[in-house]
Amino acid sequence: MPGELSALLATVCYALSNMFLRRGQEKTLPSDNGLFPILAIGGIILTVNLIFDGIDDPAPLLIGEGWVKNVFFCMSAGIVGTFLGRLALYAAIRRIGAIRGIIFIAMAPVVTLMIAISVLGERLSLLDVIGIALLASGIAILVVEGIAYSDRNMFSKVVRSGTVVAVVATLCQGIGYSFRKLGSGIPIDPIFAAALDTLAALFGYILVLVMMGKLRFYIQYYLTHINLWLVASGFLNAAAVFLFFEAVSETNVSVVSMITGSQPVVIALLCGVFMRDLERLTRFTIMSSIFVTLGVVMLGLK
Repeated sequence: MPGELSALLATVCYALSNMFLRRGQEKTLPSDNGLFPILAIGGIILTVNLIFDGIDDPAPLLIGEGWVKNVFFCMSAGIVGTFLGRLALYAAIRRIGAIRGIIFIAMAPVVTLMIAISVLGERLSLLDVIGIALLASGIAILVVEGIAYSDRNMFSKVVRSGTVVAVVATLCQGIGYSFRKLGSGIPIDPIFAAALDTLAALFGYILVLVMMGKLRFYIQYYLTHINLWLVASGFLNAAAVFLFFEAVSETNVSVVSMITGSQPVVIALLCGVFMRDLERLTRFTIMSSIFVTLGVVMLGLK
């Protein structure tokens, strides 16, 4: 499958996953926001897929001499980007909605770019400056929305806390993308990379729950409270992670980032049509989604 097509499918799967998550959060643990079942489902699906892939093709899953570094980068991306990033993102989605949460998280490439400049010695190009300006404009439009719709309590305590959490999610996912970028030059089987990423996030979360003494409660709760919206979100998220790594293995990381950067527009359209009772789609939100998407596209044009 062409890398560009994989990236496009990954974008749709991510958008649908977050949309279903938003619906499922209405009937799940507030303290968890649906993270545990989604990580568990993703880990199981990708592990099973990895096993069958290994049986079907006995060739080594790890390619190249630098595979140890890539394993480290994949697992680091899983811990920081997938576990911590989603932990914050899902909390933000519950507070400010899927559309606005994804718009904020679209700033993650800027964090990745800043790390690349400071660590890898990359330089800002004119397209980078334009992209950052467009992203900042998209966020500014959300602030304007808060003023225009003040009667809807856009600046309430819940929304303010959701915005702060969304910023934390942006930083975590930006760092996670940096780990993926550092490891992208070392070939690795995309199924194995996706499994490493998700399993690292899952076991990291399990460790935290064990330390907090909540693991047994979470397992019992989700086994006795089956939430089909979260199950669907978990399946779609697993597909998105695999398709992302598949795309990266077939084409340039910048191209993949550019395509997946269209997620704010995709999720805005989907939520505006299918989730009007939960998501507030205004002209400001549409404009913000477009600006943010254009900004990510500019950052991806190298």
